[in-house]
Amino acid sequence: MSKRRTHMLARLGGLALLLAAASPAGADVLLLKDGRILERAGMERTDAGIKIKFENGDVLVPHDLIEEAVLESGLAFEPKTPEEQEKAADGLVPFGGQWMARDKAEKLLAKRVEERKAAVAEMRDHMVWRSRYKEDTKHFAFEYTVSPQVYRYYADLMEAYYEDFAKTWKIKQSKELGRLRVCFYGDRENFMQTGGVSGGVLGYFRFVKPIELNFFYERSDPDLTEQVMYHEVNHYLQMLLKPEFNMPHFPGESIAEYYGAAKFDPESKSITTGHILEGRLAQVKAEIRAGEMIGLQKMLTTDGMYEHYSWGWTLVHWLMQDKKQRDTFVKFVKALVFDRKVRREPSIAGMTTVPMSEVWEQFKKFFKLKTDDDVKAFEAGWHKYIQEDLNLVSARGLADAAIHAERQGLQLKAKRLFSEAIEQGSTSPQVYLRYATYLTREREYAEALKLLEKAIEMAPLDARMYASLGDTLAMSGKKDDARKALQLAVELDPDDPWLASEVEMTLKHLDEK
Repeated sequence: MSKRRTHMLARLGGLALLLAAASPAGADVLLLKDGRILERAGMERTDAGIKIKFENGDVLVPHDLIEEAVLESGLAFEPKTPEEQEKAADGLVPFGGQWMARDKAEKLLAKRVEERKAAVAEMRDHMVWRSRYKEDTKHFAFEYTVSPQVYRYYADLMEAYYEDFAKTWKIKQSKELGRLRVCFYGDRENFMQTGGVSGGVLGYFRFVKPIELNFFYERSDPDLTEQVMYHEVNHYLQMLLKPEFNMPHFPGESIAEYYGAAKFDPESKSITTGHILEGRLAQVKAEIRAGEMIGLQKMLTTDGMYEHYSWGWTLVHWLMQDKKQRDTFVKFVKALVFDRKVRREPSIAGMTTVPMSEVWEQFKKFFKLKTDDDVKAFEAGWHKYIQEDLNLVSARGLADAAIHAERQGLQLKAKRLFSEAIEQGSTSPQVYLRYATYLTREREYAEALKLLEKAIEMAPLDARMYASLGDTLAMSGKKDDARKALQLAVELDPDDPWLASEVEMTLKHLDEK
């Protein structure tokens, strides 16, 4: 398990259960590492985690997903060893790592439960934007509705990211702009409503005054949250080179993608760059297999080109790996910003930029591409790097490639890649779910059910996992088990109308058989 996963696991789904408007009388409190809160009576502590009882079955939340659990039944225990039996006979119970009299332990437990419930109530109040938390760090002014522990991780990450970028690019915080305002939403719904964006937007940097960064915490894929954050913050960091300059689409977007693959170590609070952005690489490799090879001149003369995110990233990755090329690339970018001899033109909001034709001329100048043969040789080195040195190596990369294959209608390839991602050790419940879907279609029910059970172990509160399990059980002929799984899905997320409708249709179909 990675250090990131150790510090903050976030692989769960379903919000209705976890954001109850008020604490039920006698409710236990479960705080998850991804910041969500569950208050429900009748939780039970087990060796494997916390067991939650529902009408249609029990749900086990493992320890590695739990930040804290305060149970009103916290003093219940069954003495097993002779020593424990002797202590119990003396009226002692284990509490807080020591043995104490039951009445004292009961008072301490009651106090702890009330304190945690008060803290939970405060956290819930801050989950709406009008009551958001506000906190400043050295370079950022955060406003957020995520939990304090999730915020702290990202605050440390972004400060480390700023310092790492500053070492290479020699940026300084602008006195005029001050700290960057960062609006960090706890979920997509609040991001869309408050940020006023469409469903496909994951985050954005507003580069005209008042400048600000907006993004949300995607609990089902926190790695994606980081990737989006790295990319969008990078536009701000580029802006600090010269706030009145609007970086051209290349190299701007390609640099942002390069830094989008950064990794944060929460223990050392440090950033490493130069990692593989495997979703982009999967896309580039697919285009190469289809006979598409983007040329250097085309990419550096075409404004707004989508390939600046993919092929442009590979070019920047290549240039940043070698110190000599990296130094030349940094000088090239800074020349676009500062060199008075570079041809510029007006841009949005009174800013200036460099037209792509001039970007190409400056690139050739700095990399000494004086002839067509020089361009071809440089281009060949870049293309060779893509084909020989950039490879999909992780479970995440294989899963990204599988999703890309699905979008292209390559179902057999997608199935194979999902299988390879699992073999590589994927920890994403969505990967197990999607591969199980393929197996269910092919009537390989036994193997599909194993995968769905594994997905549920990873995301035990995700209602749609149970709905998928119920569908597969129904198709395999296990009607009673299917009903329980489907009804448990609705219990877990009773406020999802689409889920309720799907479950109702499946249950009706089961009754008709």
